[in-house]
Amino acid sequence: MDDFDLEWQCLRAELEFKDLEGDAFETRFQLIAKSLWKDDFTATIPMGRRGDLKCDGFQISTGTVYQCYGPRYGQANVGDALAKIDEDFRGAKLHWRTQLREWKFVVNLYRDKLPSELVRKIEQLSKELNVLAGSLTRSDILNLIKSLPAAERVRLYGRAPRATDMVRITYANLGRALTLIRRAIATNPNEPVPLSADLATKVTFNVLSNATRHFLSIGLTGVAKVEDYLRDQPDPEEPERMAQGFKARYKECVASGLEPDKIFGEMVIFAGGGTAEAERDTAALAIVTRFFVTCQIFEIPHASTVS
Repeated sequence: MDDFDLEWQCLRAELEFKDLEGDAFETRFQLIAKSLWKDDFTATIPMGRRGDLKCDGFQISTGTVYQCYGPRYGQANVGDALAKIDEDFRGAKLHWRTQLREWKFVVNLYRDKLPSELVRKIEQLSKELNVLAGSLTRSDILNLIKSLPAAERVRLYGRAPRATDMVRITYANLGRALTLIRRAIATNPNEPVPLSADLATKVTFNVLSNATRHFLSIGLTGVAKVEDYLRDQPDPEEPERMAQGFKARYKECVASGLEPDKIFGEMVIFAGGGTAEAERDTAALAIVTRFFVTCQIFEIPHASTVS
């Protein structure tokens, strides 16, 4: 199961970093780095008038100073970012002197792309200050997470739901998972739920990965319990409103240009998952699978594809 645990954890991590900014991004990077490098990494905090000596973390073996930059919504103001690189890199050189052998700009930017001007600025300062330098992006941090021991990944991001977890789904867990959806759904009833498309055909048609296929196959074992829960609600229009909410969120994800597997992850988060709590994540996966197989989310294969 470790391969599927890793896929689930990476999915959660990618979605988490999308919303991290400022101190929260810095703290999360420090936690990951400390989990991976142990005593070789020291997270730093500001102290008095001298601040943090232009360092958010120091790796002893490589002499690397890490400086974090997590702008709001992952949108870099190039002018501000250039000024930060200049101030922080020069400041690190001033404070750390010969101890500084490498400088890393740890960035959390939208779509994981670094503006060319920032790349050029880092390279220019690297030559001027005679210090190796570069950037550490979301994908680089994700690779650090992949390098963590399995137990550490579970501690930080939980584990993937198992088929045995589906057996233990309770109405209480389903209710907690659905609470967030109720806050976001439209009030008008949706059209009648269509018949389910073949799961495997729909997965292929939507270009979903083998990992997502696996998660859906696990979630499929919990669909009946979700149906029972919805059927037992006092409001008969509850399932239709839930379907409307899922459809609306799915359309938002498609409009934003997310890839299919990322959309699947967003839908799990929307269903109250991504908490690293096995019970709630399992309930969320069952809920998303229910709306997947009833064709409320993702595209329905054309008749020619099914045949």
